[in-house]
Amino acid sequence: MDNNYNNDNNQQNMSTDPYAQDGGYVQDPYNMNGAPKSNGMAIASLVLGILSLVLCCFSLIAIILGVIGLVLGLKAKKDNPSGLATAGVVLSIIGVALAAGLWIFSVVAGESLKDWAESLQDGALFIK
Repeated sequence: MDNNYNNDNNQQNMSTDPYAQDGGYVQDPYNMNGAPKSNGMAIASLVLGILSLVLCCFSLIAIILGVIGLVLGLKAKKDNPSGLATAGVVLSIIGVALAAGLWIFSVVAGESLKDWAESLQDGALFIK
């Protein structure tokens, strides 16, 4: 009878978890070789930087997205430096600069085109 009692205790102590190790520690099977987990803020910064580049013709939207991407990227670089965070910061800076440059160009070009159109209207090109 003692033999059956020992067999029952051994079966109860055996873990059914294939990842269980000594001491009850369960290793994360998806984190192979201690690879760092992805940083959500860095990915968001990268996506917002790409969107600010794509939407640079719509300057206000691109500037807002670029500034948010820049803030997220800088915070992600501070917390966990990675290539994604750096790429997000760079793309956000380029997107904001390009959108601001296009906005300034459109204001300057719009004023000069307005002046040119007024000078043509006063000239002999139009029949009155």
